[in-house]
Amino acid sequence: MTIIENKKKILQVIPAMEMGGAEAGTVEISSYMKKKGWDVIVASSGGSLVKKLNLRNISHIKLSLNSKNPLIIFFNIFRIAWIIKKYKIKIVHVRSRAPAWSTYFACSMLRGIKIVSTVHGAYSNQNIFKKIYNSIMLKSVKIIAISNYIKNYLLKNYKFTKKKREKIVIIPRGVDLERFNPKNINSKRLFFLSKLWDLPDGIPVILFPSRIAPFKGHKTLLKAISLLKKELEIKFICLITGLPKKNSNYISEINSIIEDNGLSEYVKFTGSCADMPAAYKISDIVVSPANKPEGFGRIIIESQSMNIPVIASAHGGSLELIKNNYNGFLFKPNNEHDLADKLKYLLFLSKNERDIIIKRANILVRKKYNIDKMCDLNFKLYNSIIN
Repeated sequence: MTIIENKKKILQVIPAMEMGGAEAGTVEISSYMKKKGWDVIVASSGGSLVKKLNLRNISHIKLSLNSKNPLIIFFNIFRIAWIIKKYKIKIVHVRSRAPAWSTYFACSMLRGIKIVSTVHGAYSNQNIFKKIYNSIMLKSVKIIAISNYIKNYLLKNYKFTKKKREKIVIIPRGVDLERFNPKNINSKRLFFLSKLWDLPDGIPVILFPSRIAPFKGHKTLLKAISLLKKELEIKFICLITGLPKKNSNYISEINSIIEDNGLSEYVKFTGSCADMPAAYKISDIVVSPANKPEGFGRIIIESQSMNIPVIASAHGGSLELIKNNYNGFLFKPNNEHDLADKLKYLLFLSKNERDIIIKRANILVRKKYNIDKMCDLNFKLYNSIIN
């Protein structure tokens, strides 16, 4: 028997490996498990982060796991079952509903396979069919909630016996404290980004790093920028990183707001950014203006690790990461006036007060939300359920 066959083996299942919190977590946890001697396989429809898996010698299998087509979901049952059998997988970790259905039935065809699921967001239960569709994430032996907010959402919306409640484990997301360390960002990286994005010298930079989607709050931010433009004499620029979904009309709606309010000199779309630590460091403020409650808030802890103050919507996982005017700032969701007030306040905050807030935020991130803690909790969870 070869050394590989003696290893504990895990299959990570995710719709795609593009930029995003769930996808980044897949790379981080897979890398950690690999270092711990496990054999790790990631199955997805592909994406830019597959390169990172390849660099870490983590196998990737391309399947159409990003599809919600019932026929494709059905055929994926047999494809996933084949992977499990071929590679002698012991644990399958799922992070999304459509591939979770395929995974559940694939594992039902085999013996002794344990499923772990991670719930990254609060799903909307518009009707009974949607609720049934969402409930597949609860059919695993362990359910990872990425925040207290997500755990409370699950308990409120689904029936759990006292014993089944024990299946829910809170494992917050973590930040790489070495990668997101301002001391480790050299001037060449900052100069490259500043030149690439044609940033003017000496004016404040507001950063919003996120995929471009309606619920992320771009419209609220742009309306706040419009209010600031009218009120403030100082110049500033707002950088929006990230990309929209293919064939999305949302970007045209955003551009209309920019054009109608004369914001072209105040807002710059950068596209995707491969060097987020440098992007944070050239910024003065980071904004997380989500209209809908988010499960956690990865950009919040990344910003705090980089010593950049954050303004976030006061709902969802953000409430666990930020105490208003203590280690960051919260504004009323969907309220551009409150966001504009918070931006103005922070732009004129004294260096001493700013440094105090930054220090508090950094201490909390290092203590509670570092990547090693997140990965180690996952590692212990996997070991606790494997035969």
